[in-house]
Amino acid sequence: MKQEIEWMTGKRALLAVFLWAVAVAATTVPLSSQSTEQRVAAGASRSADFKSDVREVSVVFRVVDKQNQPVSGITPADIQIDDQGISRNITSFRANVGNAQVVILPDVSGSMGPVLEPLQGALFTFADIVSKDFNHEPGDILLSLVPFGDTATVLIDRTSNPMEFKDAVRRLRPSGRTALVDSVMATLLNAFGSKDISSPPKPTAASGQDDDSPIPSRYRPRRPAAGVVGDKRSKFLIIFTDAGENASSHAWSNIASAMLGRDIVIYAVEFDTGSPDSNFPMLSKIALQSGGKVYRARMDNLESLYSEIATDIRSHYQLTFSAGDVENPRIWRTIRLSTKRPGVTLFARTGYCPETPCQKADGTFAGGQPKTWNEVLAISRDPGVIFSVRQRLQDVQFEYTAETERIIKDLANDPLLIEKVWSSDGKGSGKVDSSRFVARRAGGGNRLVGIDTEVCGITVDPETNSFPQPRIASDPSSAPSGERKFTVLNPEIRIARRPGEKEVSGSVESAYFQSQAIFYLKDRSGRIPSRIRVQCNRPHFLIGDDLVQFSLQAVENGLKVRSGARRD
Repeated sequence: MKQEIEWMTGKRALLAVFLWAVAVAATTVPLSSQSTEQRVAAGASRSADFKSDVREVSVVFRVVDKQNQPVSGITPADIQIDDQGISRNITSFRANVGNAQVVILPDVSGSMGPVLEPLQGALFTFADIVSKDFNHEPGDILLSLVPFGDTATVLIDRTSNPMEFKDAVRRLRPSGRTALVDSVMATLLNAFGSKDISSPPKPTAASGQDDDSPIPSRYRPRRPAAGVVGDKRSKFLIIFTDAGENASSHAWSNIASAMLGRDIVIYAVEFDTGSPDSNFPMLSKIALQSGGKVYRARMDNLESLYSEIATDIRSHYQLTFSAGDVENPRIWRTIRLSTKRPGVTLFARTGYCPETPCQKADGTFAGGQPKTWNEVLAISRDPGVIFSVRQRLQDVQFEYTAETERIIKDLANDPLLIEKVWSSDGKGSGKVDSSRFVARRAGGGNRLVGIDTEVCGITVDPETNSFPQPRIASDPSSAPSGERKFTVLNPEIRIARRPGEKEVSGSVESAYFQSQAIFYLKDRSGRIPSRIRVQCNRPHFLIGDDLVQFSLQAVENGLKVRSGARRD
């Protein structure tokens, strides 16, 4: 019998979970059977941001000794790479990285006025040291200067000429409030993009002029002698600020999302002006997550700090490894670099996106969150991923007990809801750091859960059950325990939108989505003749192995079973 689902608007919108099966047909797009119109619409929404085919992963790292001094002489044989539990082979390796792009992001808001002159001197020294020819050709470091107050301004963009960089430094002036978060976000997203760096044209002997270009030669981009393509360079961002924040529209967490998946090493030079808006812990955390360093600055040590940073940049290493066998390119992968060298420490970024955007285990996105339903579809229709997740469910079996049979007896009239709930750390910090599963009956006024809840509904399959409750042997203990096993039938993996929602271009609600696993449990012994229907919803999560893990844990907790590999 068809039943209706009622919705309430706002943050407390609720859903009758165990009736999802009725509404799901109208609100879910099975990824294996989309219509031509849906394929065309999703294809039209796909942009370069949603397809990068990154399979050669680059990692810039540094190695220091116990005195925090750079260590030279590291070779590929000294490095091990762990990529989500897989050992990777190094495909290329460079020591003493000199082909780099360095962006200086100095805070020139009003509070930084007193330190501006020492900062200019420090940047002069920095440009001289970082541009010197150590083990590479001169001109292989590209420098950018992007000062910020309430807005960020590009004064010089990727010059290999230290004199041009110094001329820009001389133009720094303090003014305005501090939009630190917005400025870091804009720099991460825009300052390191691809840009053609071409060699300046040679003078013609006939005319005695550079050429007939209307652009003066001093404003033309230059190609470094090493001829390195822009996106192959090591990338460094050096932030100088008092960490004050009073004018941004973004949150600190947005910086972390923008940073993930971009191989940009961040140096934070923190200058304490006593600003009440300063947030040094967040700035330090972002720098360290990138594999960079944090410095606490004073007026009298700025020059020495920037000298150290310049030398440090020249002391980095860069390697690449192949990740062409990644099964799910839209899931964030953690990496860990280690070394066999005794007495040294290695610093590098902690993960990457095989394709952008991708999703971390906590649900946050790296490389930009999808903003519309079509964008969700565009990053969620990889048939290999769907098949893999479905197969993992297909290969599972559950051993059940007499307690399981008692629970199932009531399912036909009283379905189960198994919710994943989160708990704080108990220290009053507000930090949420642990989860558990809570099972409850859907009857007695408990039929509703929050729309953003990770939850599984378990009931008797109404299409195969003509009895008020499953027929179970009167003496559950009489059957051998080895026969008490459920197998998984007909697993279906879906991406669903909010039930009843209509597409509203650009609206927040149009980007709501949830991954779903729908499958049936069949008793191999026949003791429980009715199939058990399971539907698990993970709001705002893409399809991945975590959907399988979540479903198994929920069923284990709700039915008191134990999952394992299927043996036929």
